[in-house]
Amino acid sequence: MIGDLKKKPEVRRYLLRIVVAMVIYLGSLYGAEVLIEDGGLSGWPAYVLTALPGVAFASVFWIFARLIIEERDEFLRLLYVRQVMVATGLTLTAAAIWGFFETYLPVPHIAAFWWPTLWFFGIGVGAIYNKITMGTAGECR
Repeated sequence: MIGDLKKKPEVRRYLLRIVVAMVIYLGSLYGAEVLIEDGGLSGWPAYVLTALPGVAFASVFWIFARLIIEERDEFLRLLYVRQVMVATGLTLTAAAIWGFFETYLPVPHIAAFWWPTLWFFGIGVGAIYNKITMGTAGECR
């Protein structure tokens, strides 16, 4: 069960890395709102602070890749890779279609930071795909 997975050292490292990344993400996003939006911070400090949420967000891709690399169970590794493939395919397809919509139709612009958000949602879709096609999303050993 899930409790057993949390005891695995690679899963514990994954969860710790995710927590650290999300704390940095939320803290820097809050800092950018307060210091730049409300406080008028400008210049190079504003650029650094503005980049921090994106870097923290991007670190999740590395964190997921580390989980795949560190996973000792080949079947679970397969499930993780399938999740990444589904998430990547879903995200790149949606981005390409919306890009053409923006080019040729009067649709609203979507800020680029929403595409990685869709990828994270796609990881969940990949888990559902694994459950349907493989009988498990990795929750049982």
